[in-house]
Amino acid sequence: MESQKILHNECIAQKVVNTAFQFPENNALYINDTFYSYKQLLEIVNVVYLQIPNNKDYSRIGIYCNDDVYSYASIVAVNLYGAAYVPLNKRFPLSRNKWIIKECALKLIVTSVMDENIEAISDGVDIINVEHSDLIFDEEAFKIKINKIRCSNRNNNSVCYILFTSGSTGVPKGVPVSNENVNSFFNYFFKHYEFNKTDKFLQVYELTFDVSVFSFFMPLMVGACCYILPDDGIKHIKIIESLQKHNITVVSMVPTVLRYIEKYLDEITLPDLRYSFFSGDALYHKLVTKWSKSLPNAKIHNFYGPTETTIVCTRYIFNEFTSAKESVNGIVPLGKVFEGMEALIVDENNKPAEKGELCFAGLQVILSYLNNADAHKFFNYKNKCFYKTGDIVSVNKFGNLVFYGRTDNQVKINGYRVELVEIENAIYTITNVNCVVVCKEDENKINQLFAFIEKNQIDENSLKEKLYSVLPVYMIPQRFVAVKKFVLNANGKVDRKKLIKIGYY
Repeated sequence: MESQKILHNECIAQKVVNTAFQFPENNALYINDTFYSYKQLLEIVNVVYLQIPNNKDYSRIGIYCNDDVYSYASIVAVNLYGAAYVPLNKRFPLSRNKWIIKECALKLIVTSVMDENIEAISDGVDIINVEHSDLIFDEEAFKIKINKIRCSNRNNNSVCYILFTSGSTGVPKGVPVSNENVNSFFNYFFKHYEFNKTDKFLQVYELTFDVSVFSFFMPLMVGACCYILPDDGIKHIKIIESLQKHNITVVSMVPTVLRYIEKYLDEITLPDLRYSFFSGDALYHKLVTKWSKSLPNAKIHNFYGPTETTIVCTRYIFNEFTSAKESVNGIVPLGKVFEGMEALIVDENNKPAEKGELCFAGLQVILSYLNNADAHKFFNYKNKCFYKTGDIVSVNKFGNLVFYGRTDNQVKINGYRVELVEIENAIYTITNVNCVVVCKEDENKINQLFAFIEKNQIDENSLKEKLYSVLPVYMIPQRFVAVKKFVLNANGKVDRKKLIKIGYY
């Protein structure tokens, strides 16, 4: 697999194009019940690329994602152009997409659908509708263009993409991931996995979720086919249906999916699956053990890593018997760090500790947040810049990182990182009264959000309706509880533990 390693200065889209020229008739994408060969994908990439003006220097380009082939082709085209792609989620509230456009200072957005939402967020921004074009694909001319791009437009510090995570200040913060970050990430997989042109990957993530970068680009760099999960229906059911129907060989999922499909596991057998990857949330040993019974030929790997460390940066190889011994509070270990990365565990004063906050330095760690937001999340130790994850860990006797919990009020909801303060800020803006949001697992160990509002009564339906206009669906609390007066702890802060007892019944 060494020959397939990505060159240090090669953008990931360049690798896709090289693969497409090598396997032009292979299926590249399956989306909306339609197969697209690598040659067809290149044709669409070419259409998008040629519509981006050459006389303007776009360092960042927004992509309004519509769950179609044009969205995926646009990502490749923008990367080839030399700009960072910034995905805009059509399911996000207008205010959130507007915030992203403003923070990134976007001057151009690529879309395949012109609707009222794209028009509402595009004030002062150029729009390219790539679906309607009569441009003709010229393979030889395209090869020449690609060779020129290879020489001039990319370097290690070039930003590949910018994703937004929930911010501790109450607003989303941008995570600019560089060419070097991405190449280091993919080089790990080229070194440790033998993916090939016969593989079938299932892509289950929104393009605003960082693991989509792996699920989409990895198959296209080895000549495999990427199957995009249908947008309709119940997601976890669609995942199982797609795994079975298409004989998928590689899938990455958020562990929460197993909670929803647990009752069906005895009926599921997936003999074609070679790799079952998990990341984005705690993986429970008992549940993944049940899942493993449905996978007679698959290896199960648990990955971990915040967006700031480029998708994932630790790996644990699951084994039913050894994992049982290593699990803490029923949670499978995070494993060992990737090559090129270094883990450091620190106390509250950023001093090394046996158990404490997990920090990372290395080739996959971003330099800073967009516009220097939350700079305190980075610190120097022994001339290296470390990123503080907010996760409490230790290293067990097998050398694996094990997870205990969070240092702050950040939680995971369906794999998405959520700062509770961001939800609190949104509710306060609407109601103008104090609010505290807490998170607690339900009986199925699925995180549920509770919003406590210092008020005699709440019009829950009205409040929810207003929140839908400013927050993604996964950030809307499941319960709203009116509290006459908040109980404070010894430090004068709202006692969140007591609130959980009030709201959880």
